[in-house]
Amino acid sequence: MSVKVSHITHVSNLNNIIAEGCLWSDAKRIELNLTNENIGYSHIKARRLQHPVTVTAGGYIGEYVPFNFCPRSVMLYVIHQGHENYHGGQEQILHLISDVDTIRATNSDCFFTDIHADLAFAEQIDDFSRIDELDSKKIHAKYWQDCKEEKQAEFLAHQSVSWNCIRQIGVKTPELAEEVKKIIASSNHQPDVVVKPEWYY
Repeated sequence: MSVKVSHITHVSNLNNIIAEGCLWSDAKRIELNLTNENIGYSHIKARRLQHPVTVTAGGYIGEYVPFNFCPRSVMLYVIHQGHENYHGGQEQILHLISDVDTIRATNSDCFFTDIHADLAFAEQIDDFSRIDELDSKKIHAKYWQDCKEEKQAEFLAHQSVSWNCIRQIGVKTPELAEEVKKIIASSNHQPDVVVKPEWYY
């Protein structure tokens, strides 16, 4: 069974994703001058635009679309707490769920890391026969203070991930589920919308 992956974004970005037909990398989104509700740390995003990738298509981490191997990520906790670049909380955050095989079927330039990709000592791996080396127990840990970096292992796809690759959209509340269903109603591709409060803090 293919390994599931999760990308978080603000609900206000969903119309753009559908209109573009894909999730763009930060670098490509900046190049295209697309509006975006940024929920991450600006300084980390800027650093990732200069952090070299030594495997697959090369370039920089910011030229890849990032996914975690679990919902309820460490970054979502930071968003929930509020940080200097975003204070909107987690109520409007979506989990866009796909899996490694589905994305790789449409994008051959992918790799994964054993810990948070931005860390200098993160291993970049494009040999997917090694994906079982990831520590699933730590990645899915509910209490992750002792395994914070391992929980933040990443799957990264070069430039874009097709909207058609998104299989499921996880939300915190029934109200947001209804909002999402209205947004995707006119889309040819309609992922399942699921209310998953356990994916949140």
